[in-house]
This record gives sequence, structure tokens and C-alpha cells, in this order.
Amino acid sequence: MTEDAIREEEENQENPFIENESEGFDSACYRKCHGLFCLTTTDNHFEHEISLDYSPFIDSLTNYSTRTYQRIESLLKLDHSIDRVKNLIKHKHITCVDLVLYYLKRVQMTNDYYKVIIELNPHLLTEAKRFDEEWNKDIIENKTLFGCVAGIKGNISIRDMYNDAGAHILHEKKMENDAPIIRKLRKQGCIILGRTNLSEWAYAFTENAPSGFSAVGGQCLHPDDIHEDVSGSSSGSAAGIKLNLFTFSLGTETQGSLLSPAINVRNVCTLKPTLGTWPKEDIIPVNYDQDSCGPMTRNIKDVELLHKIASGIESNPDNDSRSLRVGYLGQSQDGIILLQTLSALLPLTTLVNLNNDQSLAEPITAVLNPTATCNTSFLDFLCYALARDIPLYLSSHSSSYSHQTLQSIIEWNLSHSEYIPYGQSLFIRAIESPITQDSYNAYKQTLKQAYQSFTTYLKSKYSLDCLITIGNDDLFSATTVCGIPRANLTLDYYNPDHQQINVIAIGFSLNDDLLLLRFLQRLEKANLQAGKIDTRTPFQKYLQQPIRSAYQTGCSIL
Repeated sequence: MTEDAIREEEENQENPFIENESEGFDSACYRKCHGLFCLTTTDNHFEHEISLDYSPFIDSLTNYSTRTYQRIESLLKLDHSIDRVKNLIKHKHITCVDLVLYYLKRVQMTNDYYKVIIELNPHLLTEAKRFDEEWNKDIIENKTLFGCVAGIKGNISIRDMYNDAGAHILHEKKMENDAPIIRKLRKQGCIILGRTNLSEWAYAFTENAPSGFSAVGGQCLHPDDIHEDVSGSSSGSAAGIKLNLFTFSLGTETQGSLLSPAINVRNVCTLKPTLGTWPKEDIIPVNYDQDSCGPMTRNIKDVELLHKIASGIESNPDNDSRSLRVGYLGQSQDGIILLQTLSALLPLTTLVNLNNDQSLAEPITAVLNPTATCNTSFLDFLCYALARDIPLYLSSHSSSYSHQTLQSIIEWNLSHSEYIPYGQSLFIRAIESPITQDSYNAYKQTLKQAYQSFTTYLKSKYSLDCLITIGNDDLFSATTVCGIPRANLTLDYYNPDHQQINVIAIGFSLNDDLLLLRFLQRLEKANLQAGKIDTRTPFQKYLQQPIRSAYQTGCSIL
């Protein structure tokens, strides 16, 4: 099929799109989807999604008592951390089977609507029983993740499970082997719950789909409010943390796919590690020059623990007592007040306000918009990598996949259009890529030079160790092109609208991961120590309280 014919057929398929059934929801998931997608307050369903297979666990779930569920719920109510889970198992308050069935029960209760999990590990209970049989304190002490349960993004290979990136065309054969990152987790005693939903092909398939949609998994929804964007592409990995479906999860990022869902879901911590520090073999790629696997957890300590397991990096005790100078940028007044209030509780840390430095406008713009200098857009940069790296992955796993080229995938999709309700615009753009290897390299080099100039200025003028931004936007996601680490933390504070503010830490150099995590851990402890700080002015409190009280008593404000 010629490229013109492909384009014509794609356009013909997109033109007749009709609005889905959504009962008027003006939500992030409200899209045109051939009428095959239904979203209401009680139903979330894509006609061709693949249902979860509970058959290996159905008897155990049927016999799982409400009393046991409630007991484990109470034990984990305030703390699902790795340390907490290990200690409960170590002191025989719960068994591994208890924990696995608890998480399975929660999946069974929530997944029909929220679509977080796209496949369950068929050996889940068998593995948990084996761990219970092997139980002894020495093994628990030697295995950092003993009994902890993980959700794994659906583009990472797990033995005896599919690795399809949420796409029907790849849903062919189950994988024979674990990816290296999964082997590292298992070696430390981790139990794999299953695969988490994602934006199909890690959001590199089409520009038209909502975050968190895959044809295999359906539409993943925001756990707090379906009108909010769950963001992607590691949507299920973040949403599952908030819904308490596992102890921790893994996601992947090319540019924003770890940080963005963690920020949007809130109270999810993550790290986009330095490029190359986490194994990336047997992970379906978008761009090998940017892609990285990373953890999602409920606290920074767990992020650091998982980073050390995955990367093999050992912490330097001197880092704990190292003084840090941290610059901050942000337009959120609440966030700035909150950070300044917490600064008094931060040991060995000096915060530097960069918001009034007008000289930063030009270097920041150069980082955020490299296209102005090199005349190559990020989308073209991305699509060039897609056309190069997806065939490389598929051809190296030819025993698992029938299609090894983008052209073949596009043609199959066109003949099975029911599986691609939002089209495949990025794949088509990739095979028509207008840029060359030289243009690709120029974009990468331009961004690296811009970021180096920016950080050199910050280090020379302010003697900074790292940068943070305050707010709910991942402004410096483009630094993934440079391989630089980023991490986030959600700060709690008093707000009548129950909003929260994220702090995103950005490294200046490769391998700044532990430095960022050390700062965020200090900030996390300070936030816990201070409690929910009220950032409102006295005048705001005076205005808001009577109005809110009136609403709560049913009074109309005219």
C-alpha cells in the first residue's frame, strides 16, 4: 500500500467519527471514538477492551472473608510503604497470600470502572504461597522487597504475560522471559501483581487519544475525579498507587510519562532516573536515546530504595550531611508561601528564590523551545526515533510478534480499524518523517547546549546544587533529551478546595538522582512535621469562611 493510499484511508476513517456516549461529561475522556466508548458515573467501557482473567484466583477470592480484608485494610490504612509491608510480614501480622488477596480484591472492586490493570499475573497466588513457605527472618532481612507487590506498566516484558503496550496488534504471544528490571525486583523478593494500563504505545501512537486510553485496557480514569486528566503515559501505574492496588509500581518515560501522571494524580512520588542507570532491555521503546523505566511510590524513601536496587548505585553516607543550595521557580503563590514556611524546618538546606531574576527568561526559553534555534520540532524528533527504534525492538523479539515494521503495523491497523478508534497519526508521521539523522542530532545537541548554558549560569551566579519548580506543571520535561534526572513530591497544605502542590526537582548533571531524592526527603519530613499549613491571608480567610459555611447549609449566594 502506498503512503498516499495510507493517508487517504486514515482520513476516510477519521472523518465519520461520532461522539461517544458520555452523558454530557465535559471530561478529559470525552472524545470522538466511533461510538464504541461509554463513560457514565457507573460505566466505563470500550467495546474491544480485553477483560481481566480472574480464573486462577476465583476460588480464593470467593473464600476470602470480609473480616480478613478489613483487618488488612486497617493495618495498611495509613501506610502502604515497603518498610510497612515487610514489617507486617516479618512479624506475622499478615502473610504474603493475605496481602496478594487483599490487592486482588481491590482490583476486583475497582478495575471494571477505573481500568488500571490490563492483565493479572496468572502465577500470583502460587508465588505468594511459595514466599510464605520460605518465610524466615533471615530471608526477609536479605531481600529488600520481600512480599511487596508491584504493578508493572504494560510495555515491560514479564514472563507468561503479554507485552503489547496496550495495542491489539501486539497482543499475540506471552513473553518467555522477564525484562532485566523485573528480574532485579524478583531477586529482592517482589511479587508481580500484573500489568498496568497505559496510553497506548506509551502515547506515541496518536495525538488524538485521551491520556490513559489503550484498546486492550480501555480508558484509565483519574482516581479522584473522572473529569480530571489522569495524564500519561504511565497512567495505570500512578492511578493504582492512589487506589491502593499494589505496594509500588513501575512506569516508563520518554518525555513526561512518569512525572506527569504522578503530578496529576497527586500524592504519588516518582523519579525519572539518569538515562542508562535503569535497565531498559525488553521494554517496548519510543526513543532509546530518551526512554527510561522508573518507580512510582507513596514516599521518597521508597523511590530511593527502588532506584538503588535498579541502578546498583550505593548511597554515600556523606550525602546525608551534605549542605544543599536549591533554587526555586514558580508562579503559585500558595506554593511559594508553603515552601518558604517549610524552609525553617529543612536541615542543611538553603532555598534561593529565582523568580525575580529577569536574566533567566532567555536561557529558560532556549531550553523550553529548542525548535526556534534548530528548526526541528519535538514531534518530528520523536517520530524519527519511533521509525528507527520500534522496528529494532520488534525484530529482536520476532518470536513474539508477527509484525516487525511500522509500515506493516499501520496496514494491519487500517484493516482492523475497530481497534484504533483515535487513529494512528504519529505512526503515519513517523514513516513520512521529514527530518534526517543530522536534523535529529542537531535538535538533541541544541537542547543539551541550552540546558548546559542555563545550569552554568545558575551554578556560577547562585552556587546552586539543583533546581526545583513549584506548581503542577512539569516545565523541564525536555531535559529527558539530556538524560538528566527529575523527581517529584506532592506537598499537603490547608486549602478549602483540597488542592495540593507539587515540587519537581531537576538535576544539573547526570547521576544527580540521589542528590534530588535527598532534598525531597528533607522536604517531605518537614511537611509531615509542620502538618497542613494554611497559606491564606487573613483577608482570604475572612472572605472564604462565611461563603463556604453558607454553601454547606444550602444557602444561595446571589
